[in-house]
Amino acid sequence: MKRRTGAALLALLLHACGGDAPPGLAPPAAPQGVLAASSGTGDLVCALLPPERVAGLPVQMRDYSGHREAGDPYLARPTFGVFSAEAALALGPDLVVADRWGPSETAARLTEAGVPVLVLERLERLADVRAAVRQLAPALGAEERAAALLADLDTRVAALHAARGRRAGLRALAYTNGGTGGWVAGSGTSADEWLELAGLVNAAGREGHARFGFEELLLADPDVLVVPGRDDPDEHGGTAALVREDRQLSGLRARRRGLVVELPAWLFSTNTQHIVTAAEELARRLDAALAEAPP
Repeated sequence: MKRRTGAALLALLLHACGGDAPPGLAPPAAPQGVLAASSGTGDLVCALLPPERVAGLPVQMRDYSGHREAGDPYLARPTFGVFSAEAALALGPDLVVADRWGPSETAARLTEAGVPVLVLERLERLADVRAAVRQLAPALGAEERAAALLADLDTRVAALHAARGRRAGLRALAYTNGGTGGWVAGSGTSADEWLELAGLVNAAGREGHARFGFEELLLADPDVLVVPGRDDPDEHGGTAALVREDRQLSGLRARRRGLVVELPAWLFSTNTQHIVTAAEELARRLDAALAEAPP
């Protein structure tokens, strides 16, 4: 595969960030083989490109992305298990899209090999997702798809705000406990965003992801408890079963009223445009639970 020169790489990165290419250097052509380093970047790349322009995707996308159904054309693209320079180079990409959690040494080795690496520095809140889409659009030559994606997100967010109903203002926690202790998602997290979009108030009182024991859970006593669903390959339904069955938690308001809501695991952990999908699914499931909840 023909690698880009350093000058072309510079032009591509400037173009991706909205800058101009150096004088006398034409803007680079849109990449035809883009590799996504993670499930999150994969969701964004797949939203902006047709399958034939995707050089490779992490195999984890089959569990943790919006592309999990049999027959999905994106899942027919080449995959890799670990984001390493060797695995990426074997798929011959002309651009790699990574996030800041990926190994920096892999990005460095790819750059040395002449493969441009575009790193999305932050993917946690919906504003970060919108910024990432705007950054990716010119780099991928996908301005029209990006504009359509952003417009769709705006429409769906407006619909969520307009239909909060009985959910509005309920105190909620996004809680996980796989048997080694509990955790909650506090402010600044993706879960905090989908709770807010669904009309709920995050009762964590913490910033980021924080340890949360039974005593703290009982003290917070949220109206709604959102837990990862039984489709989590690492969870096996542990949190849902624990919350509903442990005697120590029998007094929880959310448990008494049947407002322990399971959210599909891939949505519970999403940090991409599917933050909105998570809010929509949570709203749907919670509305059904509220309709049957005792006073």
